[in-house]
Amino acid sequence: MKTHKKVLIIGHFAQGQNMCDGQTVKTLTLYEELKKKSSWTINIVDTYMKKNPIRLLFTSLKAILTHKQIIVLLSGNGMSFYFPLLYFFTKVFKKEIYHDVIGGNLDQYVKDNPKFKKYLNSFEVNWVETHLLKKKLEDVGVTNCVVIPNFKRLPITQIEVAYHPLFKFVLFSRVMKEKGVEEAIEAVQLINLKNKVCQLDIYGPIDEQYKERFDFVMKHAPEEVSYKGVVNFNESVSTLKHYDALLFPTTWKGEGFPGTLIDAFSSGLPVIASRWASNEEIVVHGQNGWLYPKEDIMTLRQAMLTFMYDTEILTMKKHARESAQLYQPDRYIQMIIDTLERR
Repeated sequence: MKTHKKVLIIGHFAQGQNMCDGQTVKTLTLYEELKKKSSWTINIVDTYMKKNPIRLLFTSLKAILTHKQIIVLLSGNGMSFYFPLLYFFTKVFKKEIYHDVIGGNLDQYVKDNPKFKKYLNSFEVNWVETHLLKKKLEDVGVTNCVVIPNFKRLPITQIEVAYHPLFKFVLFSRVMKEKGVEEAIEAVQLINLKNKVCQLDIYGPIDEQYKERFDFVMKHAPEEVSYKGVVNFNESVSTLKHYDALLFPTTWKGEGFPGTLIDAFSSGLPVIASRWASNEEIVVHGQNGWLYPKEDIMTLRQAMLTFMYDTEILTMKKHARESAQLYQPDRYIQMIIDTLERR
């Protein structure tokens, strides 16, 4: 008689908080979708309790000991804490570890911490978000990677065609220098030198180490640039659908498959993105968005101008909306369920 499957998820659930960062959203999305689509009993360990490491350690040990199959979603510090522990349990207790990778620079962690290769290869699978990361990990000797792109359960909006006195650009991500905030503001300033023709609204949690700098930047920013605060992750589409295009001028080293691109596509927004990390896997130049050389403000400005005066903008909005269909959860959740059910 087949026993009822019990699965453990270790990740950043941030229980009792209202966090909308990519790691938390990805962890919660996986948990909610598996609860809906599987018949499993799913238990969790919330790594948000890392401020109490002793409690987290004992909670984790108890949970790992009582589960055969364990899905983990870990950041840099989380990997350093859990990987040696999980490796021990795979070897001594034959636990099955399924690693759902956060971000896009795991290969660099392997280069900096050679033992990570041994840890990662001891897992059943490493689900990575992009083909680029899969190749980079294979290049450093990690052989058990499978690509599952980022996904979100979001409503896909109807295309809105509305006249705005100013073309409405939006930034929708963690607010930090490496996300290109200052480049976006400077590009808007350059475009509006003679006449005010566009505006920029910025949404997202402000990185703690960037707060002072961001306050300074906003004090000197033109009136067409505004910071609008933080939006709950399930309200992204209702917020973004009123804009014309999303800016994503990132040069952040940890970029994987940014969830903000799914938010934009679901809202019918084309994306203007830097040629950085795996952006080219997601943003198709001239179809659902526009790609420009990283850290080049003048080409960012030119891309924005192209959008503002392009008669094909409606077609690009339709392509963006079609792209959103690719990142609905159903297919990928079924892949995850099938992988664990085969064991």
